Amino acid sequence: MKGSLPDHVLVIDEIPLIAIGLREVLRLLNPSVEVEYTEGIYTALSAPALHGKSFDLIILGVQASGFQTNLSQPASELKERFGGRIMIYTDQYDPTLIEKIQEWGIDACVHKYESPEEVRNAYIRLSTGEPYVSGILYALYYTYRLNLENTSRP
Repeated sequence: MKGSLPDHVLVIDEIPLIAIGLREVLRLLNPSVEVEYTEGIYTALSAPALHGKSFDLIILGVQASGFQTNLSQPASELKERFGGRIMIYTDQYDPTLIEKIQEWGIDACVHKYESPEEVRNAYIRLSTGEPYVSGILYALYYTYRLNLENTSRP
């Protein structure tokens, strides 16, 4: 997939309309993109309809009610089962996620309150094999690190 836009995308999110919106955003860059949807990680891993399928990109929606500090295991299981890259699409902010993105096997993080342009930027960047952290998450993390450094000084 490196060098080409992902054609086969799986969206995992509690809200079905997220998948429809993401499909329309991605189609502006890649009219042939196919987006499939499932409501949860465990549904994706056990759904007979997804058995034997592979995806270029898995977009994992993380809601406030389902936010996990360690997304390493789900990311690993999804990659093992379906291949492809993992993009976290969240309405939450956790500095640990940004710090551990590569260690946990996550390729991109985009905040749900950002513009569709950020989703497209992540989509393009992922096609080159580069990781991506969206503007809001990057700014929050930078502010967090700056505050941490300032409070640890005597």
